[in-house]
Amino acid sequence: MTLPARAVGVVAVVVVGLLAAVPLAALGANAVFVPAHPITGEVPSLSTLWAQTDLLRLTLRSVVLAVGAAAVAVPVGTWLAWAEHRQRFAGSHLLTTLTILPLAMPSYVLAASVRQGLGISGLGAASVVIGVVTAPYVQLLAGAALTQGSASEEEAARTLGASPGAVFRDVVLPRIRPALGYSALLAMLYAISDFGAVAVLEAPVLTWRLYQAVQAQDLARAALLGAALVAATVPLLVVARTIAGDTLGARVPNPRRPPAVPAAWPSIALTVVAALLVVGIGVALPVTTLIGWVLEGMRRDLPFAALGQPVLHTVGIAALAGVAICTLALPPALVVGGRRRAGWLDPGVYSTSALPGVLLAFGWILAALWLARSFPGQGWYRWLTASGALLVLGYATRFVAEAYTPLRDRIAQLDRRLWESHRALSAPLSRFALRVAWPATASAVAASWLLVFLAVLKELPVTLMLGSATGLSTLAFRVWDRAEEALWHDAGAAGLILVGLALVGVMVSLPWRSRG
Repeated sequence: MTLPARAVGVVAVVVVGLLAAVPLAALGANAVFVPAHPITGEVPSLSTLWAQTDLLRLTLRSVVLAVGAAAVAVPVGTWLAWAEHRQRFAGSHLLTTLTILPLAMPSYVLAASVRQGLGISGLGAASVVIGVVTAPYVQLLAGAALTQGSASEEEAARTLGASPGAVFRDVVLPRIRPALGYSALLAMLYAISDFGAVAVLEAPVLTWRLYQAVQAQDLARAALLGAALVAATVPLLVVARTIAGDTLGARVPNPRRPPAVPAAWPSIALTVVAALLVVGIGVALPVTTLIGWVLEGMRRDLPFAALGQPVLHTVGIAALAGVAICTLALPPALVVGGRRRAGWLDPGVYSTSALPGVLLAFGWILAALWLARSFPGQGWYRWLTASGALLVLGYATRFVAEAYTPLRDRIAQLDRRLWESHRALSAPLSRFALRVAWPATASAVAASWLLVFLAVLKELPVTLMLGSATGLSTLAFRVWDRAEEALWHDAGAAGLILVGLALVGVMVSLPWRSRG
């Protein structure tokens, strides 16, 4: 490895390390050096905080929420993947394409429609909502694993007399087991980190109570809740590391895709039921509810707030964050993709994005407050918050993995001889990146930007906690604010535009997502 390449590796490690370490270090320092209560001025003891916070109950509810969401998402998403790639019937392609569309639906919009349209709330409703939101991710992950199987192995097993069940158990399941494990982990991480759905559905869990503590400026209680969130999340990251292994780009000896076969009526019926669940709750219900809110406002001749500025702010900050995050994700993608060995840099990138957004936002707030106290009179806190720098840092920490994955995978697929020639000639890595890697990875850069754009478009906790001082009024903030004030017609109008933008982005990104 040439010196410039080593320098890129150092930069990658430093960038990833800072994104993960700064908010967590600030959180840890706040937990050790407990701040005084904002009203009484007293420094509460750990036992007092523990008793007042009801930490064990909240943690248990968060775990139940995560398990419940995975119990919905994994079987539904896996069956839809099987129906998409291994079965065929009239309309199957359209049906399994529609089931991807809930990716565009913010969880808080879906939760609001479930509460208003179906009249249900609580932990069970939140589990179903998050399960429906994450089912398309399971479908894509399991589907990608199914397309990478070997038809020859399955044909050989059937030739030797194996039953369909034995073929699935002994040949197919070992191939897709890592994808199913990742799917379950993804659903659980999403559930543990979710903020909007649990808040709307009044399901008291760690993230919702953490946000309330931050809003009340009760930093001591917030730090204890944040520590519990970390304790609930880290074991899942360790499991993800174990499942992933250390080598990228594994391939089967014969990657010929097994053909789809005509589906029997029981399979067709099960596919239709699963698709109706996902599309009905994940798309039709929220869109219908939003339209109903708008029509009700028009019927009552209520004034609608202007949406031009929120649309411009939303698109502008999402586009800017996409460029910044792709730039941050490129150095680790070059290092890991060039080696085709994950090492610890790879899970380090994912660990930043796996932490809950409300936790990361709180950590960055604490870091900014520490900087302001360490250098009084410099106006650091005001500058970081008002300029939007803290907001972009929060987005980067939350979504760097969204940009990193397509870049890493595409770089790992480059011809190994190109890398060997680069190293043999001791050419600077910057020249290799501009003249060789960039032309071959431009589509992956576009995919990374679009995925980050979509993620930022829907993000709520980071926007609420770090964006208020910037003066930005995004669509996500407008939906949340108007729903909090029961101005449903305004919330419906902003929600329809937000969902429309996200739906267009999801449809454009489907080819990239379906390839893994």
